[in-house]
Amino acid sequence: MARVLVAGRIHPDGMALLQAEPTLEVEVFTDPGAELPMQSLATADALLIRYGVITAEQAEKMPNLRVVSRHGVGCDNLPTAELGARGVPVTIVGPVNAVSVAEQVLALMLALTKKVISSDAAVRNGNWNYRNSLALSELSGKTLLLLGFGRIGREVARRAAAFDMRVCIFDPYVDADAIRATGCEPVADWWSELPEVDVLSLHLPATPETMGLIGAQELARMKSTAVLINAARGGLVDEDALCDALSSHMAEGGAGLDCLASEPPQPDMPLLQLPNVVLSPHSAALSAESTRAMGVVAARNIITGLKGELDPALIFNAKALNEAGHGK
Repeated sequence: MARVLVAGRIHPDGMALLQAEPTLEVEVFTDPGAELPMQSLATADALLIRYGVITAEQAEKMPNLRVVSRHGVGCDNLPTAELGARGVPVTIVGPVNAVSVAEQVLALMLALTKKVISSDAAVRNGNWNYRNSLALSELSGKTLLLLGFGRIGREVARRAAAFDMRVCIFDPYVDADAIRATGCEPVADWWSELPEVDVLSLHLPATPETMGLIGAQELARMKSTAVLINAARGGLVDEDALCDALSSHMAEGGAGLDCLASEPPQPDMPLLQLPNVVLSPHSAALSAESTRAMGVVAARNIITGLKGELDPALIFNAKALNEAGHGK
């Protein structure tokens, strides 16, 4: 009997897959703020994790661990290299949440350019004359720069093209001809492009190289009407610098943020007080459809991982596994 530890509530269809396996014993901790007991970690053969962090020190005390399934695509809450060195694959759910996140990116973009929130407030407050402010703008003909062209970036690009936007891509890991084949324009130096950009959307992982990537210098180069979208990872943007920019030279523009450096934010966080900021609670990936799909794939990764039958495309730490001699 293999012991499976589930950290965080997953879709019932995913739980049903685990519970239907006669060789699995499943223990679930649904409280996102709960600390996982060491005795449960120490005896787990598999870990399905949606919430919380597993440190390298904790992982060392999990001698039975054979597979980790991340309920998502970001693994910055897991010691992936250390697990790979031990021969423990860390899996992700793949592209199943890409559409949900891409649609949220477009929703934030439209909310800012069409002034949805301020227009709604104006009507509710009896300010019908807001219609004459000419504050609204169009996406058609505007330049969108995507930093990162993975699964989500590609879905955003497709939708932006439908709005007749000019879509530029910076991703040093994607061949320029492959970018052109999608109808987008490859960019070699994203920093030099910033003065021409109407919308900058981030689609990057959280790494030492990307944290704080967008700071005061980058924001200073952007148009007064520019919009910044971050539905990737909190910490990619210097939030103090962003608040300063949106209160001064970018006051005509705005920011759409699905993630923040500290979540949930403090109620007195300055960004929360700005009218040109639209926020969502790190929920871009959590549509009803994608939540079900993530739960099902995350559960399936546990089952196939314990059988040694994982889909290679869903193994996040494949490089670390191969370097340690555990690859197939």
